[in-house]
Amino acid sequence: MRKAQRSKRCSLRIAPHIASDSSGGIGNMVIFCFDLTLAVIAHRSGRAPDFLVHDSHIFDGVDERQVRRALILAAEVADAEGLQYIVTMNSDELERTKGAGFAAERYVLATRLTDAYLDGGLFGFRF
Repeated sequence: MRKAQRSKRCSLRIAPHIASDSSGGIGNMVIFCFDLTLAVIAHRSGRAPDFLVHDSHIFDGVDERQVRRALILAAEVADAEGLQYIVTMNSDELERTKGAGFAAERYVLATRLTDAYLDGGLFGFRF
């Protein structure tokens, strides 16, 4: 019985934290860093795909300079680790990161999603 009780207490608890994490934007950057860290660890051990995907919501409440730095970090880590970092982001949001000094042209793929035409959208849905 004692052994069974001991095994219940043996678990991993991770609580990522950044000072002043009361804002949603900082909380999102905690998740961003956590995801990136796990992607690298899992990739190095052969337990994950060669990519990490985030939706633009990960940058909600985050100012342009922080988004810029996060995208630069993701690009550097992806290059160093042989991963691909994929983020879906509206072009106007991406434009703001350019103003903060991020050269997106190097990373942006030619494929663009648009609903400017009647047959536009994604998977049959118009936005």
